[in-house]
Amino acid sequence: MQYCPCGSQKNYIECCGVFIEGKKKPLTPEALMRSRYVAYTQANMTYIAKTMKSPASDHFDAKLSGKWAKKVEWLGLEVKASSFQNTKGFVEFIAHFKENKKSAFIHERSEFHCENGIWYYVDGVHLA
Repeated sequence: MQYCPCGSQKNYIECCGVFIEGKKKPLTPEALMRSRYVAYTQANMTYIAKTMKSPASDHFDAKLSGKWAKKVEWLGLEVKASSFQNTKGFVEFIAHFKENKKSAFIHERSEFHCENGIWYYVDGVHLA
C-alpha cells in the first residue's frame, strides 16, 4: 500500500488521489489543503492552479513553482488547526521540506472559499 504523503495514514488512491485525479471534489478546506500539499510533492502544478482563485492565483507562476517543487525533498505535513463555516474556511499547517540539504518549512494560515460546492484556496498568511 502506498501511503498518502498528506500524513493521513490512508492509501493514496483513497485519500488525496481521488481529488488529484478528478474522481471526487474535496468536501472541506482541510481536504483541499492536504491534496494541494500532495500535488506539490508531485510537482503537479495543473492541480495547484485548478484549485486556486484570486487573489492567490493572481501572481501564481506554474512553471517557476513546478521547478521549485521538484528540487525540494518533501518531508511531511502537520495540520495545526482547521475550521470552516458556510463558504469560508481556514487551515493552519506546517509543510516540512529540505532544500539544498537544509531543513525548512512553510507555516501558513490558508484561507479557502467555496463556490458552487467547490472549495478553492484564495489566500494565505505566512506565520513565524
